[in-house]
Amino acid sequence: MGGEMEIRDRKGQAAEASGAPLISIVIPVYNEEQNVDRTYSELKRATALLDDYHFEYLFTDNHSTDQTFEKLARIAASDPDVRVARFARNFGFQKSVLTGYRLARGAAAIQIDADLQDPPSMFGPFLEQWRQGHDVVVGVRRRRREHPMLSMGRRLYYRVLRRLDGSHLIPDAGDFRLIDRSIIEKLRRIHDPHLYLRGLISSLARRQVGIPFDRTERLFNESKFRIGGLARLALDGIVAHSSLPLRISFHVGILIALGTVLLSVFYFVLRLSSPDLVPKGFTTTQILILFGIGLNSIFLGILGLYVGRIYDQVRVRPPTIISDLVNFDDDADSVEKSLLM
Repeated sequence: MGGEMEIRDRKGQAAEASGAPLISIVIPVYNEEQNVDRTYSELKRATALLDDYHFEYLFTDNHSTDQTFEKLARIAASDPDVRVARFARNFGFQKSVLTGYRLARGAAAIQIDADLQDPPSMFGPFLEQWRQGHDVVVGVRRRRREHPMLSMGRRLYYRVLRRLDGSHLIPDAGDFRLIDRSIIEKLRRIHDPHLYLRGLISSLARRQVGIPFDRTERLFNESKFRIGGLARLALDGIVAHSSLPLRISFHVGILIALGTVLLSVFYFVLRLSSPDLVPKGFTTTQILILFGIGLNSIFLGILGLYVGRIYDQVRVRPPTIISDLVNFDDDADSVEKSLLM
């Protein structure tokens, strides 16, 4: 296993020799024991209809605390096309997906969630667009079953993000997408500890296309993305695509400075016209102090956000630590080393 991580097993080599491209299906999982068997069956059923391709199924287990890994290991024992990488701890959804892409061996990779709210029936249209020369094919959520306020917030967020130097982003697109091998190799050379993977992939695309679809309802368990997780993902998207917060802090500072000047003029005039109306210097001093504290807090908070990301960026660390591998040709240390290349 070298820097380019060109891992090819015997079945993959046979598929390529026969002219059938190998396609990697990347499935991040976390506490999905109720979904694993159904997910595997549905993926096998959907890919069986696509005779022109050979498929591998790469599960990245984000340190599940239930029987997810055990079930996946049993499935992999009976199907050599199933590969499983289990992490030593929970590294988050974005890094789980990134690791899956980097471990993918296919000419293209498709990421899909284990709950199958994104339908595997879209594999065919994705691959058709890929055959036509698109290196990124994105599933665009036309309709999804969730609270109307949440849907409205998502739509507003994506449109705001596009205005913040994210014109390459497709509105209402999630992580359900196909990426070409060329994009995978570019992802292997990028080490960003604060990922907004959808935006990163779209920014690397030469030819990108979106395909609309209707998202179905989750059948088992609850979504692992709570409001807090969605908020952090939204913040990562904004900071990753724009220096807008820094520019906002500058303009806020100008406004506060202007307000301070106007307030000073007001109190100066008030002092001249009614010297006994307010205690000498007390109100003005307090307001100026509060303005100064607020201004410094805003600046330091925003600067700290960016400086913290710079600090994380210079510490080149593997995105994930792998504890267990199933149906891999190399051990965990070799795989982790390749992720840093």
